[in-house]
Formats: sequence, C-alpha cells, structure tokens
Amino acid sequence: MTTIQIGKVINALLNADRALSEMIGNRVFPIVSKEGTQYPFVVYRRNSVTPTYCKDGLASETASVDVVIASNTYTSSIEVADLVRAAIDKRACVFQDTTVTNIEMTTAEEDFVDDTYIQTLNFNFTI
Repeated sequence: MTTIQIGKVINALLNADRALSEMIGNRVFPIVSKEGTQYPFVVYRRNSVTPTYCKDGLASETASVDVVIASNTYTSSIEVADLVRAAIDKRACVFQDTTVTNIEMTTAEEDFVDDTYIQTLNFNFTI
C-alpha cells in the first residue's frame, strides 16, 4: 500500500477508537458524508502526497490529510475534534502491509457553514 491508499489507515484508526465511536458511532466517511447524516460526523480526505527520493529510489512518502468534523453545536464539534486528535496524532502503526512511521497534526481551523460548526484538522502521515 502507498500513501494513495492512506484513507484505509485513517478509517481504521478512527473507527478503532472507543471514545470517538461512543460519541459519533460509525459516522466516519471518506471525502463526503451521506445526505441527512446525523451530527456529529467525520469526513476525511487526502490533499496531497509528497514523495522523498534518495539515490536508491523512494525513501518515504508523506500524505497530507484533512479530517473534518461537522456538528450542530460548537461544543460537540470541539469535543469530537479533540477525540480525533487523540486517536491519530503522534502515532505510528502498521496497517496491512503499510508502516506509518509518524502522524503529526499540522493545522487546525474552524468555521460555520449552513448551520453547521466545522472543525478541520490537517495531519501529515509519513510512510
């Protein structure tokens, strides 16, 4: 697996976290949520993949991923964002045949769109 498939890792990490699952159930979606999805929920999307090469070829890859939390209350949005961060920030893991050597949160933003509180956390996944 390459960083192109990093969504599989993100999905597994978020769905495996008990505290997050207690708060949002199985409402974790790649790219877009289903219409009418109950709040709060999480959507993730890969923004970019940056390979690092050495003289022997590919040394590592870094995938930039946004994890977006949507909720009908501000308090819930930040509580879920904290749980998402706790579930994946500063982690290393092996998923199927992929070793993620590091996950780091790089930015966090918030917004309010169409009566929805939005928290966007950006993470870099290094493979």
